[in-house]
Amino acid sequence: MIENTGLFRKDVFDLEGVPAFREYYNLFIFVWQAIYKGYYKAWHDVPIKTIKDPKGLKNRRMATMNAGKLSASQMARYVWNERCSLTASMNGKESDDDPLNEFLQMVLTENKFGTAFGDLLEKSFALGGGAIREYVEIPKDKNGNDIGEGKVRLGYTMASQFVPTAWDNSKIKSGIFISREARDGYYYTVVEWHRLDGTTYRVTNDLYRTPIKGDEPQNILGYWYPLNMIYPLLSPDTTLQNVKSSFFQYFKPFGANYADDNSPLGMSIFAPALDTLQTLDVIFDSFRREFVLGKKRIIAPARMMKNVGGLNGGAPQRYFDADDEVYEALSTDTNEDLKIQDNSVSLRVQEHVSGINANLAILCTQIGFDAGTLSFDEAKGLKTATEVISEDSKTFGTVQAHENNIKDSLVQMVHAIFEIAVQYGLTYKGQTIESMIAGGYDVSVQFDDSIIQDKDADINRGIMEIGAGVLSKKKFMMDTLGYTEEIAERELAQIAEERKTSSVVVDSIFGGMG
Repeated sequence: MIENTGLFRKDVFDLEGVPAFREYYNLFIFVWQAIYKGYYKAWHDVPIKTIKDPKGLKNRRMATMNAGKLSASQMARYVWNERCSLTASMNGKESDDDPLNEFLQMVLTENKFGTAFGDLLEKSFALGGGAIREYVEIPKDKNGNDIGEGKVRLGYTMASQFVPTAWDNSKIKSGIFISREARDGYYYTVVEWHRLDGTTYRVTNDLYRTPIKGDEPQNILGYWYPLNMIYPLLSPDTTLQNVKSSFFQYFKPFGANYADDNSPLGMSIFAPALDTLQTLDVIFDSFRREFVLGKKRIIAPARMMKNVGGLNGGAPQRYFDADDEVYEALSTDTNEDLKIQDNSVSLRVQEHVSGINANLAILCTQIGFDAGTLSFDEAKGLKTATEVISEDSKTFGTVQAHENNIKDSLVQMVHAIFEIAVQYGLTYKGQTIESMIAGGYDVSVQFDDSIIQDKDADINRGIMEIGAGVLSKKKFMMDTLGYTEEIAERELAQIAEERKTSSVVVDSIFGGMG
């Protein structure tokens, strides 16, 4: 049995070299994460008083709308969907059979990037950021020996599982990734360090172990533990030379970090709306309890109650048997005493719906949506707007700001995929990746804004602007149709050639009629 080694570590912020971000994570990131998951103890555990507990020591869990998750999910859906794309072209020239782009698409497909990035983006909007890391997975035999060429893998990490350790002008160069699993009564936590020093890139893995206890948070590290005892195939130390940039990219929502001016970390999109989110949960909880507490109630005279013996010899309990069809003779002074009254109350449905919608409108404004993007009705519950959003709307501007923030990270991810493939000598269809990128390459990120704007209207306006002489055809193709510069120039050349050919044909026809 391995004994505890070294000092007990409360969390990663106890480790040497990790910035003092504990307060930021505890007060912000972990709070946003709890709200995103739909249960924040400070909000949703409500003390209640009962006959058996008049001091109110018992907690009731409040119902939640989970509007925080919905807002993050809707923002992610506006920014990223199945029609978005990443492409690469060798020598800056796009072609249908470009092997470099084929390699990139293979990597993205094998790592389920389209779906996984959408999920990560949603969590990143909620928690204030996220990270993608690149590594090469090499197949090994049972003895740990390499038995084939490696594959480029992508890791998708939430903000709560990543801590930056070095950055420059808000660009994070080094950091740690945290992964945890429960096994045999212990939490095992791998702390994966990524350090970029000049052109030297080093990745080290440390393992920590702590017993599982119901009253302790899961982020406790515990004591250092030998890595090979649990993960024998995981390398404790890997060093790469001649590296241009880090093999991970941290991205965050658009907007300044107003909670910590010195932090490179981002803010949740619903950080300015916490009071509104709490108010929504209070109203929704009241709305739900309106049906629970407002159910039909019958008031019966106390003398009409039956007495039965308590369970296990306890005090007698009194109840009214609504199913008893046997008439009984009761002694009473007046007939009024025998009346059974219906004391049901009317449900305040519309008042609750109006209150929820008023706060949803406020929430939309706070997170950068147009009012009405999120709404609620008693039949369909919480819903989102489906109509096309115009370019001058607040939602359109917010989405484009997030896209611009994320685009650079996606381009850097593609560069990192190619660079780490070169580091490990990977090939595709008989060619090395190094030889493919030797002549240079371009990376294109194409977002699909059709979900938030009327594409046909944009095209028609562009055609009018071209006709008026205020917009070039090349710019129209690149900005509106999404063409790269290479494709736009090729299309313009083809159009010019077709027009030239058409002119020759027309001249030959009409020239022969003179």
